[in-house]
Amino acid sequence: MQQPNSAVPGREEPDSTDVIQRRFREFAAAHPEVPTYASLATRMADDERAVSILRHAAPGQARPVLLLSALHLLSMKHPDLPAARWFANHPADRPVEDAWPEISAALDEHRDELTETVSSRTTQTNEVNRATYVRAMVAAACADLPDTPITLVELGASAGFLLGIDHYSVSVGDQQAGLVDAIVRCTADNHGAPIQLDLPPIMGRIGLDANPIGPEDVADLEWLRACLWPEVPGRIDRFDAAVAHLRTDPPTLIAGDMVDDLPRAIDQWRGSQTHLVVFSSWALTYVPRERRSAIAETLASRPGAVSWVTAEPPGCMPGLPTSTATGDDQLTGTEVGLLRWRDGVELDPQLLGRVHPHGNWVEFTSRLA
Repeated sequence: MQQPNSAVPGREEPDSTDVIQRRFREFAAAHPEVPTYASLATRMADDERAVSILRHAAPGQARPVLLLSALHLLSMKHPDLPAARWFANHPADRPVEDAWPEISAALDEHRDELTETVSSRTTQTNEVNRATYVRAMVAAACADLPDTPITLVELGASAGFLLGIDHYSVSVGDQQAGLVDAIVRCTADNHGAPIQLDLPPIMGRIGLDANPIGPEDVADLEWLRACLWPEVPGRIDRFDAAVAHLRTDPPTLIAGDMVDDLPRAIDQWRGSQTHLVVFSSWALTYVPRERRSAIAETLASRPGAVSWVTAEPPGCMPGLPTSTATGDDQLTGTEVGLLRWRDGVELDPQLLGRVHPHGNWVEFTSRLA
């Protein structure tokens, strides 16, 4: 998601038209599983209105998903709009190419409302099914300390859904973990090596986000729902179940910048004998590249056992053994990376593998080295 939830100091200029157009095309190429959104992104890449609306986004936020989410929210507020049929829980049973005339009309007739949403909102991590790979990657971070309790910290936590990974039923391939009778059920295929899902006890749960969302924040939860992709079956039901769970057992959510306020978040709760595990999922990519290493510096200065595990675009996490790092994050994949410090000593960084950005599949290439 996701930071998707933070202003980013040091970047004042909006992204260029060329960058926004490239992102639309990359999104369309990377997500054929949502044909309506992919078709719309293809058309928006060459549409002056779509690009100009997106240029009102906060620095680092001019991504296709932000405008698509704004259109989804518009359809939720105005269900009688012809465009709304394309954002229903199951879109209209018509060729996806038919969507553009009605979406184009919405861009014209509701330009001000869409611009207001794009300029005042940020894309926020909210896909609960990411619990599949988050559980797997947190388990990997704990592989050398299987009996040490965890303090779990999420960067870009939004409403904190992924902090409840041990309260959900999670299945990855033939591996199952969590509560069998949980109301939140998350599943993924395993395309790679066998994985571990067992976790040590989670003693503390802390979410850091510029705009954290509590379980009673109705308008903000409506925005999170709008950030869901309506063509993916089960997402709305899983979202509703996760909200219900949050209302019974909310995590600690802290408003702040994921770089500058990380020390404050860590200090909120950490038992003296716990393993500090910090994670992010499509959040670090929204932080300027030159600021990301500061997270590693903060964690390296902490005593005891500390791990930082991420699911981010290729080239995003600093220090990984990958050849894909460029001047800009590649938005066509999701890599799982792990950095670890044990009593101040940094262990070898690990590129664990790839995952589907919404948790549909997990592909760890090898066991943890």
